[in-house]
Amino acid sequence: MKDFNELKQLWHVQQEHDGVSYNAIRNTIKQTKNKYTAKLLSHVISVAVIVLITFYIFITIPFYTWTTQLSMLIVLICLVYYMLIQIKDYRAIHNSENLLNKPEVYISYLQAYKKHRYKLNTQNYTVYTVCLSVAFALYLIEMSFYVSRMTLIIFVVATVIWFLICYFVLMKVYIRKESEKLQELINKLKDLKDQFVE
Repeated sequence: MKDFNELKQLWHVQQEHDGVSYNAIRNTIKQTKNKYTAKLLSHVISVAVIVLITFYIFITIPFYTWTTQLSMLIVLICLVYYMLIQIKDYRAIHNSENLLNKPEVYISYLQAYKKHRYKLNTQNYTVYTVCLSVAFALYLIEMSFYVSRMTLIIFVVATVIWFLICYFVLMKVYIRKESEKLQELINKLKDLKDQFVE
């Protein structure tokens, strides 16, 4: 009888432990999701500020060549596009909390979202970089009227180096970190799913 009572008590402790584990996993998922959405929101705000500054420059500074106006327009279009994508992704993750009670559905949702973000950060970023490069090249036409040839060459070299660093170094780090955060969220959801199965 004593062994039966000990077994019963052990079972009760195990059930409590599982319940705490479930809540802990759920809270961790919420915290991870909130950190990720906060990062997306900060991107939206910073790009919105840059869009406003660029638009202000576009309408207040008189440019002498149409190529500069075209370059500013390209930059504005790129920035607005990027901002709208970030807003869409922010809403997608922020409003996904109702899926927490369906871990399998949420896991599938996040895996599809992870693929979408990878495509955005690779293919779309390449197009974005090409468009910005064209915009800078168009702006160089106006710069050539005001600065010395040596200054222009330094500016071109510095810009090319910066684009290469962004494309081959910083973007790779960003993609890896974002992928790790999303994978961490997916792994925690798998733990939550295991709680439902048990």
